[in-house]
Amino acid sequence: MEEGCLNATVLYDEIVAKGYTGGITLLRMFMKPLRPAIMEKATLRFETPPGYQAQMDWGRFYVQWDGEEKRIYAFVMVLGYSRTMYLEFTEDEKLDTLIGCHLRAFEYFGGRPEMILYDNMKTIITRVDERGHAVWNERFSRFADHHGFLLQRCQPYRARTKGKVESGIKYVRKNFWPRVRTFTGLDDLNRQAREWLNTVANVRIHGTTHEIPFERLKKENLKPINSTPFFEVDRHSRKVSLDGFVSFENNRYSVPYTLVGQTVEVVDLKNGRICIYHGHQLLAEHGKATGRHQVVVNKKHFEGLRTVGPHPVPQPMPKRVRQPAPEVMERDLSIYEHFLNEAVTLQ
Repeated sequence: MEEGCLNATVLYDEIVAKGYTGGITLLRMFMKPLRPAIMEKATLRFETPPGYQAQMDWGRFYVQWDGEEKRIYAFVMVLGYSRTMYLEFTEDEKLDTLIGCHLRAFEYFGGRPEMILYDNMKTIITRVDERGHAVWNERFSRFADHHGFLLQRCQPYRARTKGKVESGIKYVRKNFWPRVRTFTGLDDLNRQAREWLNTVANVRIHGTTHEIPFERLKKENLKPINSTPFFEVDRHSRKVSLDGFVSFENNRYSVPYTLVGQTVEVVDLKNGRICIYHGHQLLAEHGKATGRHQVVVNKKHFEGLRTVGPHPVPQPMPKRVRQPAPEVMERDLSIYEHFLNEAVTLQ
């Protein structure tokens, strides 16, 4: 209710999922005296027209990974008009990671807004000039220009300036995160996040708009992004081993066996996925190994290996084994003397 949701039906569905066993009538009785106080605290929200604004921010989460506590990052973007949300977990908040998350968010939304609002994150704001204007990271500014959206910085110490995404991150913490029982890596966690977006977050009746985000998304009229890629992602050259694998960060990943001996490029998307290219051709995509000295295999990469060419692959010849020395029967010397006497008599 403090987040602006006064719809008893919506709240009922959420608390039932968390174990509530009572009825909706009891919930309404509980909410009734709280409504006036909540509404009194409410402030005038800044609403934007369809397709105009999105808000973006990072959330930080802590998990137990390989026996130690590790911090992961949640990229959250919310469209201002429809409240449609995009969520993706990453290894870090670096610039390349941020750019990749933007592109995947635009793909999920089906386009990009006119402008995106950010807080004062050091990744993209180099400094603030003497007039209080943000000096944007030159590379990120070129990325925005390339795809045609404007950059806007929220007012310092005014979190409510980007309240839509702040509420979105709180919603992720309270609604999605408690549902995560276990996950095998970022790739698995992002699959769970995508399912949650499609079946819960973006199909509920939103507490502020009182409409379903996916339904309002149809009215956003988002613009398409530039079809020409902004940059080639940093690639790590690797030579394919004789057994059809490439090594990356102390782990091995399979590629089609026909590439044995050739040089390929590994791209770490920093979201739990590894892509392997040969020129512009995508050869393989794997979930990123979470430990060290692990082998990640796609069995399809080795299909047809034993039947390649017009003739069956010859089997290796057996190794030659030295024959042991023949056994010699031992006889008494008198026998040989007997044979010698017989030979003299015959003569």
